[in-house]
Amino acid sequence: MKKLFINNKSQIIVKEMKDPIIETKGSIVKTSFALISSGTELSDIKMRRFHNLPFIKKVIKSKDFRNIIYNEIKERGILGTIKFGKLYLFKKDDGKNFIKPTSNLTPIGYSCSGLVQKTNLKDYQINDRVSCGGSNHAEIIYSPKNLTCKVPNNVTLEEAAFATLGAIALHGIHRADIKPGEFVGVIGTGLIGLVIVQLIKASGGRIVAFDLINKRLNLAKELGADFIINPKYLNSDRKVSELTNMKGLDSIIICATSKSSKILEDAVDLIRDRGKIVMLGGFPIEVNRGKLYYKEADLLISRSYGPGRYDMYYEYEGFDYPEEFVPWTEKRNMEFFLTLISEKKINVKILISDIIPVDKANIAYEKLENDPFNNIAILLKFTHEEEHLKIKRITSITEIKRKKLMIGLIGCGSFAQSTHLPLLLSNPNCKIKGICTEHKKTAELCLAKFHPDYITTNHKKILKDPEIDIVFIYTRHNTHGKFAIEALKAGKNVYCEKPMALTMNQCKEVYNTVKKTGKFYSIGFNRRYSPFIQIAKELLKKRDNPIIMNYRIANTFISGSHWVYDPNIGGGPIIGEFCHFTDLILYLIDSTPIEIYAKGGNLSHKNIEVYDSCTVLIEFKNGSIANLIYTDLGGPDIPKERIEIFSGESTIFIDDFKTMHTSGFDVGNKKLQVQDKGHKNELENVIKANLNEEESLIRVDDALIAMYLCFKTIDSIKNDLPIKITNDLNE
Repeated sequence: MKKLFINNKSQIIVKEMKDPIIETKGSIVKTSFALISSGTELSDIKMRRFHNLPFIKKVIKSKDFRNIIYNEIKERGILGTIKFGKLYLFKKDDGKNFIKPTSNLTPIGYSCSGLVQKTNLKDYQINDRVSCGGSNHAEIIYSPKNLTCKVPNNVTLEEAAFATLGAIALHGIHRADIKPGEFVGVIGTGLIGLVIVQLIKASGGRIVAFDLINKRLNLAKELGADFIINPKYLNSDRKVSELTNMKGLDSIIICATSKSSKILEDAVDLIRDRGKIVMLGGFPIEVNRGKLYYKEADLLISRSYGPGRYDMYYEYEGFDYPEEFVPWTEKRNMEFFLTLISEKKINVKILISDIIPVDKANIAYEKLENDPFNNIAILLKFTHEEEHLKIKRITSITEIKRKKLMIGLIGCGSFAQSTHLPLLLSNPNCKIKGICTEHKKTAELCLAKFHPDYITTNHKKILKDPEIDIVFIYTRHNTHGKFAIEALKAGKNVYCEKPMALTMNQCKEVYNTVKKTGKFYSIGFNRRYSPFIQIAKELLKKRDNPIIMNYRIANTFISGSHWVYDPNIGGGPIIGEFCHFTDLILYLIDSTPIEIYAKGGNLSHKNIEVYDSCTVLIEFKNGSIANLIYTDLGGPDIPKERIEIFSGESTIFIDDFKTMHTSGFDVGNKKLQVQDKGHKNELENVIKANLNEEESLIRVDDALIAMYLCFKTIDSIKNDLPIKITNDLNE
């Protein structure tokens, strides 16, 4: 049978060995899947690799090693240290003092699942599915009674391979003694940390997760973390103080590994008076006694899988501890973790990055070591088929992972940061993969607040990223068309903030590219998603009468030096913002416009090349008429937007998307505590439409006709004439 070892050169070796025999009380198990411990096993490999380095390289590479040499010189002198070094630091395999290289192999691994082949236990039968703890990675293993657990029917063997790791996590939870509602810190969101996060959530704790890798923090958030903090970008002390009302965290579980004791010192700073710090990860235990004394905090070691570990009578002879005295032994921890998976309270499937055949185990370890950002858990597969298993597996790993919409941003200005990104971050069905911005301060802020996997100054990195499904464009107006076309041609779906582009020809080019590529395109016309607009739309659907609509927009005055008034960058407010309002009247009236007449000009600004105010009358094919007033001449105290709709002896008034008054309808009056212009509903629709869960409320055709009316508004003002709407959109 095949078994994995680390050799004296830190290489992973798969070696043929004799099958094990039943030693005491236990079972022979044919392994199906084994979980690689990215902490313990990789640490062993790195340690062996370091010990094989020449002396000089050890000195250069390791500060700890330099300290050992320095202390030896202080204690023994130079000659004594040289003699010491000959014995211990420069040791070679001379065949006298050390074992031969052929036998210098160390078995690895401790968590697996498989099928019982032989057993002397009355509770087990041949082909029972089991999880096993403490057994090395091998095709056939001997698993003692108290390290073997039956797998529930609705738990796959892939999931069952996590049981031992789950026992380690559960023991840490028991040591922390978490109460519902307590603030619990999890330092390190690697494999064990992400399991810990889910267990705390199931226990009712409020989780604050800390890590230096944003991708892991995002996954922690998805799995239940209430708050995530990257100490590179946020002050941990200040943030925890804000969250806990100056008290500090009730308990902290340290899941990270470090060569420095700073990780423990930071935990002492974050813990409240008489709080508990549980140490799962490996790091030096050096801490300021004064701080610890002042807070009277408890430092607790969490030893492996729980009570029973390293007790030969328990683990190998099969003697159990009385449950009334020791309720959570390592076996009961493993069993309960499998129960939590069975009850869907713990999700380990989402942690599986890859499943690799045991013959290619070296690739699995290389992936974990060289790319920890993208690899959380890797399973080794020992059998091609579960040939003895009659229970059909629930699903494949690719089916297990829930589809999330991967988003890349080009541009990340104030609107994106204040309005859209918080909404995207809180939506469990999407993930911000990458952000492109030219500004260093914006990049730093976005990393700290929104946790993308990466920041770039080159938008082509976003377009070439195979994981990104849709590109959100938040740049200045003159680049909207360019970036949208590039993204569409790169095979990406597109969401673009308004306007579509600065010229009608550019808009048509975007339109034609969408039609040619068949990709999704949506534009930031959020008002049609507002709850009040949705109500109005439903009410108007029931009427056959023409609609008279008056839409007044009292805009806030902006200095003429602002880029939005630059005709080559912002295009002016009638192109850059007025498209919001043309889209809304088109959506509500739902008829083809046939004529437009506009009056306007530079009424509040001097020496600008674009118009700042206008009154626009639009006639529709069904007899409806819309009047739009757009200006920044009004006072600051009136609502920015007022919509008046008249149809069939009925009326709808909407003020600033906060209040709604109706007459002639049966819905009465409505009021919101907070203005809702539809941003959240808009983004949810974009996400669900991209995941094929619902239809998009906006089509590229809608975007084109709304922009067309803006350009015709400008033409009408310039020529002081009404303009017939022709079919030139299709030319």
